[in-house]
Amino acid sequence: IGGNLSTNAGGTGALAFGVAREMALGLEVVLADGRVLNGLSKLKKDNTGYDLRNLFIGAEGTLGIITAAVLKLFPKPRSVETAFVGLKTPADALKLLAISQTEAAGSLTSFELLAEICIDMCVKHGTDIRDPLQNRHPWYVLMEVSSSRDDARATLETILERGMENGIVDDAVIAANLQQRVAFWKLREVISPAQKPEGGSIKHDISVPVAAVPAFIEEANAAIVKLMPGARPVPFGHLGDGNIHYNVSQPV
Repeated sequence: IGGNLSTNAGGTGALAFGVAREMALGLEVVLADGRVLNGLSKLKKDNTGYDLRNLFIGAEGTLGIITAAVLKLFPKPRSVETAFVGLKTPADALKLLAISQTEAAGSLTSFELLAEICIDMCVKHGTDIRDPLQNRHPWYVLMEVSSSRDDARATLETILERGMENGIVDDAVIAANLQQRVAFWKLREVISPAQKPEGGSIKHDISVPVAAVPAFIEEANAAIVKLMPGARPVPFGHLGDGNIHYNVSQPV
């Protein structure tokens, strides 16, 4: 937990719950001279002085070592529904995100963007990995809706229907059971290790404004191909918060 706070970690749930900075209400920190800063406040609104907490979150231990924390907790959802979606472009994925946020509001908990090459590498090198969709697509979205009521399925179906009506979604499948849901997420989780058998790779974790993600990927891909002919961009990540794992694998 201290490491997550020190790096202001995000993740697949940051879209709904925020990054580590938004999880922390208070901290205890050991300073460089050994003094202990006790800021373990449980107050949601604290007007008692400077907000020193945020100096240490994301500082990666350079200002002090986080030794305790007061964190926000969220209730476990009653219903969780997961879908794997095929589309043509990151711009279409961004449009689908807008539809999802309108229809699901705060119950949209994950929205992951994956390039086709990610699926290729995972199916080739992963264990018990397969493409959830019958036909190949240039881009994919792994999305999840969670709800405190039993309405997650209906919400997700409405999102996908609107996406298809608007020509955004080419194909989609909703996990029929827990086993399929785990299989969807396993595909997302093995992207990085699946790159290793392909040779050397350069990995980046880049945050851009959500609306700028499609343009960033297009420009970065063009620059990579121009500078390093044969190199293979492998972009994927959390479209909902603009955090893209922009990796580059060596030529075949």
